[in-house]
Amino acid sequence: MPSGVIVVEKIAKYDIAYYAGGKFANGYPYRAIIGLRRDDGSLIGGAYFHREHGSMPDADEQVATGYVWCNYRSEDFPQVVDILRNEGPVYVRYVAGSWHMGSITTMPEPVGEGEPKGSE
Repeated sequence: MPSGVIVVEKIAKYDIAYYAGGKFANGYPYRAIIGLRRDDGSLIGGAYFHREHGSMPDADEQVATGYVWCNYRSEDFPQVVDILRNEGPVYVRYVAGSWHMGSITTMPEPVGEGEPKGSE
């Protein structure tokens, strides 16, 4: 188990910016950013999807305002969007101390919960 403070906050809303830019986008490190928001629309944090592995920082971060930076590879975008669209409730979690790791996570769910009726 990591040492340090663990912060968890429920995500009520989100918005997605998926960037284009052609060949000149190489100077911009993100393929996409998902804003993670409270019910009132204020930001809890962001999920940053990096075009190149080399642009990723060594760790995630929670700044003094409480904003959590979650850094992912661009290939992880579909999985994160799937969690936000299909799971609930969903939370931003940040583990300080030796890990400095953010995550978008669910809480324990009942075994066999499955998909809602009629979604097949």
